[in-house]
Amino acid sequence: GGEEEGQSDAEAITGMRSPNGILLFLLVLTAVLLLLFIVGGVVGLRRIAGVPTIRLSRTGQRPELSLHRGVLWHLFNSHIWSTGQDAAAAIKKELQLLLPGINVFLDVDDLEDIGALETYIRQSQLILCFLSRGYLRSANCLREVCAALDQGKAIVLVQEADPAKGGGSLPELRAECEIEEVAAGLFGGG
Repeated sequence: GGEEEGQSDAEAITGMRSPNGILLFLLVLTAVLLLLFIVGGVVGLRRIAGVPTIRLSRTGQRPELSLHRGVLWHLFNSHIWSTGQDAAAAIKKELQLLLPGINVFLDVDDLEDIGALETYIRQSQLILCFLSRGYLRSANCLREVCAALDQGKAIVLVQEADPAKGGGSLPELRAECEIEEVAAGLFGGG
């Protein structure tokens, strides 16, 4: 009665006569799905491993990122919020992709006390000044630049040249600085 009826229902649905055939089919299906999952994982890992990173030309290895004693950040990303915030965030993101393990100070992520800007500069190895309109007229940006110059920090200038994005020519941006010693320290000469 009931067992034969159950078998005929199973046969009608699956096209297989025995419960063993159905079990074998389900095992094979599970194995195929597991294999697809493993292949997907391997492909995903290879894609992650393929993310470009900065490598040393001599060895082909990633550079070893070390910090001097008392230093917390490899780079301090100095910018003015009004015309440089988005670009500064993009610079940090790109550096973290290209140099895994880099510590980049960015105000929106790391600033706890605006009164401690000079300390943050001291705790950074390299200072990146993102030059855009208003940067050299900003009191806080000038504090960061002066601290970097006073502390003998290496400074990298990145210029926003597109006026539509708050940029300008280098002479225009330099002209915004009313303190000649700061301008000379950043740009050299007079």
